Amino acid sequence: MILISLVTVNYNHSDLTIALIESLSRLTDLRFELVVVDNNSTVPFSYDDDLPFPMRVIYSDKNLGFAGGNELGMKAAVGDFLFLVNNDTEINQNFITPIIECFNSHPNLGMLSTLLRFYDTGLIQYAGASALSKLTLRNRSFGNLEKDSSQFKGFHLTGNIHGAAVVVPRKLYNELGGMWEPFFLYYEEYDWCARFKEAGYDIGFLGDVEVLHKESASVGRMSPLKIEYMFRNRILFARRRKYRLKSLTVIYLTTIVLLRDLLKYTFSGQYNLISPLLKGAKRGLSESAL
Repeated sequence: MILISLVTVNYNHSDLTIALIESLSRLTDLRFELVVVDNNSTVPFSYDDDLPFPMRVIYSDKNLGFAGGNELGMKAAVGDFLFLVNNDTEINQNFITPIIECFNSHPNLGMLSTLLRFYDTGLIQYAGASALSKLTLRNRSFGNLEKDSSQFKGFHLTGNIHGAAVVVPRKLYNELGGMWEPFFLYYEEYDWCARFKEAGYDIGFLGDVEVLHKESASVGRMSPLKIEYMFRNRILFARRRKYRLKSLTVIYLTTIVLLRDLLKYTFSGQYNLISPLLKGAKRGLSESAL
């Protein structure tokens, strides 16, 4: 019986994906499958060892980004719940029962994220978060850099999910759809979460399941790619919302925030980030948000 389909996207980091697979193989509750989407890696992903759970590898003929890659995997998954996990994570505890019981106990629950710890330090990365500000699109993660997770045990409603580990019932995926693929990278999970909220579903956090996260292994903390897509997608995210003041958000992003970041990169000597920033702003304003 496959209750949960784990979906992960691999792009040129097969070593990370293999570490995730090997962590899953050590679990005792194996009522899950793993769907690996290889996003047109330079060297296609392969894994030939026997596994105690079913695994399928789907090969894309182009890089679909985080959103498109996950969408390809979710369409192929067969479980009652879709558990999206970054390939730079490891899971060292049985997760099926607590996740299923959480959804059964909260019938209006639309999305669920687990507790995330940084792999290298063991400190908490995410234990729930506040909702995004409608003006700044900023929020606050709870528990960040704390060691003790006891206060975060159990289930809590939360303002936003974390895309590194998020569970969605298949029936709601079928009803509301997956991530908006044009985002490609960044903000797709915030947009997905906002869409579920706008449809009236609750967003939850479960502290009884912990996932270890090797943050920014594939893109880097301040890479030009990250700067461009983060700025582009913040603008597109604002333009896609249904609230009346979204135009004010777009103006705020393209004036105050853009000027602030231009000055920051100029005075810090990070000149290589200026062009991606401006390109991201231009794309966010000019590309379709539909």
